Amino acid sequence: MSRPSPFVFAALLSLALLSIVRPVLARERCDGPPECCPTEHVEHLDSRVTVSLGVAFVGIYSIDDRAQTWEADYYLYERWPPTRGFTPQTEVINETSSHNGHFDETVLDSGRCLRTRRLHSTLHSPLDLRLFPFDRQRLTLRLADAERPSTEVTFDETPYALSLGDDARGEALSWLVSPRPRLSIARRSFAHHPSAPCFDMATASIDVARRPGFYLTRFFLPLLLILAVAFSVFWIHPDDLGSQAGIGVTCLLAAIAFQSGQSSTLPAVEYLTIADRIYATGYTLVALALVESVYTNTLARRGRHDLAARVDRISRVGFPLAAIVLSAVGVLLALRPR
Repeated sequence: MSRPSPFVFAALLSLALLSIVRPVLARERCDGPPECCPTEHVEHLDSRVTVSLGVAFVGIYSIDDRAQTWEADYYLYERWPPTRGFTPQTEVINETSSHNGHFDETVLDSGRCLRTRRLHSTLHSPLDLRLFPFDRQRLTLRLADAERPSTEVTFDETPYALSLGDDARGEALSWLVSPRPRLSIARRSFAHHPSAPCFDMATASIDVARRPGFYLTRFFLPLLLILAVAFSVFWIHPDDLGSQAGIGVTCLLAAIAFQSGQSSTLPAVEYLTIADRIYATGYTLVALALVESVYTNTLARRGRHDLAARVDRISRVGFPLAAIVLSAVGVLLALRPR
């Protein structure tokens, strides 16, 4: 009779060791009374278990527009009735990275199990930047049971706890943070197959609004000054085309530099933000001012000085009005329903 190969022997040994350490790993995941932290978990529950979740945010950091991520320091609560062979395996669905938890404690309180964990996670939340820098966003923390479908584990619509600390609201310096987070429960399938099981998913969300003051003073105020300087070409004599062209080209390059600095903080989205529309308006008007300078210079060289002066007078009023109207149209286009 042939002897088993070393690979078969190693596989059998690994399975034997896994069957031995599995109860130990289960105890490490949940350190508490045996009613709440059984050493062995059953494969299927006889009845559905309702788990009440709670989230208490103590810190909000590093809301990153480009990566569309944010960091949260929070307490995660799970409360459920003691059930044979069951401990919730709640995981954070939209977590991109996590730091070491501060503690993990499970107790039996008033006949129910209560697990408390303090976590620090980097979370992915898609941002809609069409109204940037006057946008409002929703930061989300999404939770689901990693092992059991909704036929066995469901989340309670009423949270066990839900709060946002005052210190956390002040840590996101560039944002106004709503003091009232919300929790919603939805049911979804994580596999695109008709027979795939559905899982309950809880979403804790925090509404935030961007403080636009930084962008108004760092980007839009310089753009306004650049446009004012560019429009000064309408007060220069049409014969002096060199001065007019020098001012126009310099202003155009300055506007492009400021817009590049602003856009470097945003992801490469397929739509235009309010800031993009306003800068595009600035580019267009500066370029048209250059065209107007060439046109009036041509009129002056042909001896039509009166017509050139009349075009300049009209441009002194028309270009600022065009800047206001086109900017307003850009904002309205960004606000229209999608």
